[in-house]
Amino acid sequence: MSSNKNSTEESPSLAGVVVGAFSVIVLLASIAYTVILSVVNWAAINLLAYPVNAVAPFAVISGAILTIAIIVPTTLVTVNKTN
Repeated sequence: MSSNKNSTEESPSLAGVVVGAFSVIVLLASIAYTVILSVVNWAAINLLAYPVNAVAPFAVISGAILTIAIIVPTTLVTVNKTN
């Protein structure tokens, strides 16, 4: 990527880009997490009649997987912005 030194446009600050990207990704991940928990709740507890204690680890695992989905894009946006 080359920069144009004669341009009068200012690029957004690094902190603003990182916070914006992080906020959007966290919002999307929280929506996805809510949907996953609703599906697991419906399928495992309501439909198959599993006890809540048996289904609880799936919520923890889903949260861990979605954490990866938050960290990786935020890192990629940050690295792209700093180059």
